[in-house]
Amino acid sequence: MPKIVLRLIDGECFDAILSMKPIDLFLKMERQEMRSDRPSPLDSIHRPFSVDVEGDILDAWDSSSGDAEATSILEIEPLDARLSALYCIGSWASVAEWTCWDARAYLYIEPYVSREMSINDLLDFELWLDLASSLSNFSRGEYVDKVTRDWMSRRDDLGAPVESRDDPHLMSTMSAHRAASSELHRISTAISKGSGRLMLGMEQTPPSEWLIDGLTLRDMGGMG
Repeated sequence: MPKIVLRLIDGECFDAILSMKPIDLFLKMERQEMRSDRPSPLDSIHRPFSVDVEGDILDAWDSSSGDAEATSILEIEPLDARLSALYCIGSWASVAEWTCWDARAYLYIEPYVSREMSINDLLDFELWLDLASSLSNFSRGEYVDKVTRDWMSRRDDLGAPVESRDDPHLMSTMSAHRAASSELHRISTAISKGSGRLMLGMEQTPPSEWLIDGLTLRDMGGMG
């Protein structure tokens, strides 16, 4: 089952790194000198680890032509290396990451948006703006409780056990739903306030097809 990955990224950080000379960026990443400038995570929500992103950025540089005269990330050649670098910069600038199986994400989203949706809509930028607007009408606790009750109701409709003694996974699954919906509400609150950009993809999505505010990295990086 594929997983949707949503990252909230700090636009100022992202733009600042794009404006750096690639050679300066890669040298600073190699020396771990960029960590103090990385934006703080949102409410301690998970995001890609600094050491992992540093390694991926160095891999992108190694697969590039290594042009020390390039003045922008968008000048990196070949295109695949440029897109990998863009993806890594988005990961570095992220302040929160939310990962969820696509079918489960439907439970957190579909009842709260104003439009019909399918699993195929999960990479639609406008859908997430719609969700963020809707969730602004609920406190985090209210939303988490609504998700939990909805999930229990669906289980009941399917005839699934409603007592933990009959289903040893019931409580752990409930806890996972509550944690995921709580984090999603926090991120949605930031989106509704205009705090950051939205980076979307599936776990196996290649860098070229990831989106930032609805624009693919291929479209963003093709201007180099």
